[in-house]
Amino acid sequence: MFLINKYGFTNLSYKAIYSFQTIRLFILFRIVDPFMHYIFFATLASSLVGSDYLKYVVIGNIAYYTCQTIMINYMNMFRMERRYGTLELNIASPTPTLLIILRKGIVPLLDGLFVFMVGLMIGWFLFDIKMPAGNLDTLLMLILITMFSVISFSLLFASVSLLFSNVNLFLNISLAFFQVFCGVNFSVTLLPEPLELLARMLPLTHSIEALRSIYSLENYDVYQLLGKEIMIGACYLIVSVFLVSVMEKLARKNGALLKNI
Repeated sequence: MFLINKYGFTNLSYKAIYSFQTIRLFILFRIVDPFMHYIFFATLASSLVGSDYLKYVVIGNIAYYTCQTIMINYMNMFRMERRYGTLELNIASPTPTLLIILRKGIVPLLDGLFVFMVGLMIGWFLFDIKMPAGNLDTLLMLILITMFSVISFSLLFASVSLLFSNVNLFLNISLAFFQVFCGVNFSVTLLPEPLELLARMLPLTHSIEALRSIYSLENYDVYQLLGKEIMIGACYLIVSVFLVSVMEKLARKNGALLKNI
């Protein structure tokens, strides 16, 4: 966030999406809120199954909170565009629509990276989840791959959210779905087989298992999991690009986009 140009496109996107308009408020909000989130689930897990399970839950929630942040930011970006009638203007501009979306997505990307790194630091200092000194390169690779798959899904998620008049209800249901089916608080292997298959098609599931394996909380092949995460992210990206293309054609044909919803 420190690299945002004062008068640049990215800064304007930040001003449009975020209610906290200063760097100080941004840092405060992005530390206090996830801190309370991790404390809640760590306390809940410790009281139910004991402190041995604490690190397992906190690591899952660090990845989940990052995903939640990016999904909300992308949805807000599309919702504000529709509310103020600028979505059609973007589509009508000579700049490719996908390029505009990707440029505006720089803010959610930086935000997600910040939240991910802060989450790992909170886990280190507060829950004694030590950084895997010998696997920092693998950890960095995991963060980048996770950001790619989550952003690809968030682009699709935000596009679909335009179909709903009550986007907050859609968002809350989606986040609850992710928290249950991505193995945030328990392993997806505990789910019935059809539901586990569904869980493994979501963007966060393999990243959480790989992250826990890097921290020696599970024993999976990290590179195999990251390979699957890349493939899932690429599939969501292809569908997202197709959906944006359809939206663009509909808007050019009808002169409006989802005005009656």
